[in-house]
Amino acid sequence: MHLVLHLLGLSFSVAVLVIAADWFTEAAVDFARRFHVPEIVVGATIVSLATTLPEFAVSFTAALGGHVDMAVGNAVGSTICNIGLILGLCALIAPMGIVRAGFLASGFELLVLSATFSVLGYAFPEGSRWTGLVLIGCFLLYVILKVRTSFAHRHAALAADEDDGHARLPLTKSALFFVGGAGGVVGGSRLMVFCGEHLARALGVSELVISLTFMAIGTSTPELVVSLTGIVKKRRALSIGNVIGANILNLAWVIGACSLATELPFKRQVRFFDLPVMMLLTLLLLVFGITGHRLSRWEGTVLLGIYIAYVASVFLMFGAGN
Repeated sequence: MHLVLHLLGLSFSVAVLVIAADWFTEAAVDFARRFHVPEIVVGATIVSLATTLPEFAVSFTAALGGHVDMAVGNAVGSTICNIGLILGLCALIAPMGIVRAGFLASGFELLVLSATFSVLGYAFPEGSRWTGLVLIGCFLLYVILKVRTSFAHRHAALAADEDDGHARLPLTKSALFFVGGAGGVVGGSRLMVFCGEHLARALGVSELVISLTFMAIGTSTPELVVSLTGIVKKRRALSIGNVIGANILNLAWVIGACSLATELPFKRQVRFFDLPVMMLLTLLLLVFGITGHRLSRWEGTVLLGIYIAYVASVFLMFGAGN
């Protein structure tokens, strides 16, 4: 009975996080417009952070609450889930086009950041504020590069904004969305950490295993929704860009901020199993993108197959609770 309740609680927390993050983002964008922040900057910062907000809220809440394994596991697990499950599933449903120039730049940035993240994990296995400083530095550099790239293409972006015809929200509604969204993100993340902790106890597995699997899939729901929407609207190349951007933010913003708040240890499982799988999927995505103009169904099958094997291995090899 307790197991069912914790699973229901975890599902409910996912729904709260997704809705609250959407409200918060909508209000933040509206406030930015009111203060005449350029649309291009809004798109390169607020909107790009939106789908990663659940991961940040859950990992940061877990870190502050002393659940450091959850903080690391949720970010790393979400990164693996985004490529293996989401891109693998989407490519299996319909081949996804790749814009080579943009993909190569973003893919290379993700590969370099993933390697940097892994090296920091091996260099400071017990955790260090240096990890946070380096990753936050990478995050700030990424945001600056995104803003500069956006300004370089500002004419096309401005035309898109004019065509969009986005209506400004009433101030009261915008304020309610902002407060309700912020409260929902905080409450949803606390509920997810609480349910994740007790689900681990009920299943007799470690918090790291729960955060790498159940919680990672839950907090990756926004990326899944965006990617599936891209397939339905035949804008499939955007799905790949969304996942790459989300993974960069998972490693740089989420873990960077958590490492500054408290030292995050990288357990042996993370260093010698989870990080290699993350690097493998990142390398495969880059190779698949370089060798073709789309992510084909068989390539999606490979990514999805690796993810399924990864989740099964996590439970089989590391399922025992600590």
